[in-house]
Amino acid sequence: MRPDDRLQQRCERTCVPDDFAQHRRKLGRENVIGQLTNRLQQVRASLDREVRNSGSRAESEYQAALQRERMLRTQLEGQKQEANQLNQSAIEYNLLKREADSNRQLYDGLLQKLKEAGVSAGLKSSNIRQVDVARVPLAPSRPNIPRNLMIALMMGFAGGITLAFLLEVLDNTVRTPEQVESISGLPALGIVPLNHRDLNLLAKGSQQKSLTGKGPSKSKVGMIAHARPKSGIAESYRALRTSILLSSLGAPPKIILITSALPQEGKTTTSVNTAIVLAQKGGKVLLVDCDMRRPGVHSILGISNECGLSTVLAGSESSSAAVVISRQLPNLYVMASGPPPPQPSELLASEPMRALLEQWSQEYDHIILDTPPTLSVTDAVLLSVRADAVVLVIRSGQTTKDALRRARDLLLHVNAKVMGVVVNAVDLSAPDLNYQYYYGSKYGGRYYDEAARS
Repeated sequence: MRPDDRLQQRCERTCVPDDFAQHRRKLGRENVIGQLTNRLQQVRASLDREVRNSGSRAESEYQAALQRERMLRTQLEGQKQEANQLNQSAIEYNLLKREADSNRQLYDGLLQKLKEAGVSAGLKSSNIRQVDVARVPLAPSRPNIPRNLMIALMMGFAGGITLAFLLEVLDNTVRTPEQVESISGLPALGIVPLNHRDLNLLAKGSQQKSLTGKGPSKSKVGMIAHARPKSGIAESYRALRTSILLSSLGAPPKIILITSALPQEGKTTTSVNTAIVLAQKGGKVLLVDCDMRRPGVHSILGISNECGLSTVLAGSESSSAAVVISRQLPNLYVMASGPPPPQPSELLASEPMRALLEQWSQEYDHIILDTPPTLSVTDAVLLSVRADAVVLVIRSGQTTKDALRRARDLLLHVNAKVMGVVVNAVDLSAPDLNYQYYYGSKYGGRYYDEAARS
């Protein structure tokens, strides 16, 4: 039995018939309301689904429409740009067309005038008549040779003067004793000329001695004061000797240091020839080769270099054993440099060197010290403070002004007694020198020619 039937029977037992009917109607209405409520909820749910579906479809259609609008807008912008480009091209085309039309009209006008000018020239050609008979010219109209020669002479003269001034400005070397005195402020003790005639004669004599076996071939000017005592170069060394002996008041200097600013300036040659002319005067002279780096005295005088100043300072040899008598002059004593030591500057600045100089000052009249170049090494500067006189040798046309100033400053900075400067290898035939009266053909040439013939 259903629950409703049970409920109805219970009501029938407990209630009156009217109440039961009323209660039954009430239950029927409640059932209908519940069914309607369920139907209403189903309809509302269906309506919500349809609304959502309709919104989704509308949004999709909107997005598609928006995308189509963007594509159409992009195409519209492209069409606008193409239209603008076509307008610009049309404007340029019109401008070029107008210019071409103008050029064509101008060309047509010029061509018409050219034709008219040609026709006019043809019509006027018949009006020409001969006024005078042409004559053959007596001289060529061009080139004008006298005028061209005058112009060339003036230009050559101006160019020569300009080139001479330019070379003078660019030349930074010292050539004359006047330049030495003006640049360095030191006196010029003398000049040694570059006499090719004496050098050639000396070379021939050396070759003959070498062929006969009487003696080896030496340097051309190494001992020219002894080999050719009557030559102009030897006379210049004797003049240098006079300047050295008369340079100081009282007794002449004993320790004479000879150096140069740069290599290859004639320092060793000047040392050897100065020692020779001092020995020729009768004094007892000692020539010491203090250039332990590139010695040259032993090769010029033909002595051995196995022992010398370096071995004496090192304690291997005594001073008397290292000094040899020159084969050229009996009163010329020579000490070679010896084997090259590892530290020449330290040996020259040592106490044994000072003691040797004091000992030699008691034994010899003059001591000639041949030292390395001042600007290359410091040996000459170290020895200059112990010398009675310092002679600076430069080479004409090779030593620069800055090198001369620098060498002078280095020597004066240590309070060296710089006697003066010797200008070596002076070309007396140079146009800027005026020494031919003393060393040229007007005076010395007569004596030198006679000496050469003898």
